[in-house]
Amino acid sequence: MKKSWKNGICYLLLFSCCFVGGRVVAAKQAVKATSVSSCGKLAIVIDDFGYNGEGTDAMLALPIPLTAAVMPFSEHTLEDAEKVQAAGKEVIIHMPMESLDGKPEWVGEKGIFRNMDDEGIKARVEEAFTILPDAVGMNNHMGSAIMEDERCVGIILDVLKEHEGFFVDSVTTAKSQGRALTKEKGVPFLARRVFLDSTDDVEVVKKNLRKAAEIALKDGEVVAIGHVGPEGGNVTVKAIECLIPELEKAGITFVAASELTK
Repeated sequence: MKKSWKNGICYLLLFSCCFVGGRVVAAKQAVKATSVSSCGKLAIVIDDFGYNGEGTDAMLALPIPLTAAVMPFSEHTLEDAEKVQAAGKEVIIHMPMESLDGKPEWVGEKGIFRNMDDEGIKARVEEAFTILPDAVGMNNHMGSAIMEDERCVGIILDVLKEHEGFFVDSVTTAKSQGRALTKEKGVPFLARRVFLDSTDDVEVVKKNLRKAAEIALKDGEVVAIGHVGPEGGNVTVKAIECLIPELEKAGITFVAASELTK
């Protein structure tokens, strides 16, 4: 009888230890799960509006916030800008800039070039804002040569600051002066972390979207850039549309780029 009583005490102690240990392990796992699945903000910037390119209407019909980067000097600039606003999406200027290795015609006659003087650059940026007065910011179309040039970037940012806009560096060169100069001039700054497309493979775009989501969940936010037209278009639309439920379930919140500057 005495032995049985002792055995009972032992079993009770063993059960208590297991129960408490289990609760501790469960608590640790819960903390770990919370840190992994914490919310992340994903801002998708879609370049090359202004050409009425493939996927324009479908992209704007997506049921998430996104930022439309509109070419300011293109044939369909005003038409596309009106579509963007009607869809309730955010507009920024997709400013064409000289590239280190691209063809000049890819930039267009009204791009920003290193051989322009200060007043010429300022006037070009002001013209872009006159055409797209509702733009809340700007990013660079091509522009690796300009983004490495402190003088050119500084003038662009001076005008942008006057319009209370933010700058999204497309990061077309590792030597970009964007981050340093925006800090110096007090202009809100964002940098592209992921390119989504330039492919005709939907699965590749999905892979890039998931990569962007991972960064957002790890760092709290991320900017990813895609395109309408031949660089993305309907392929990019399809990939985004397919992954919206999956990414939202994982903790992703889709936001306009301006949301990340607040």
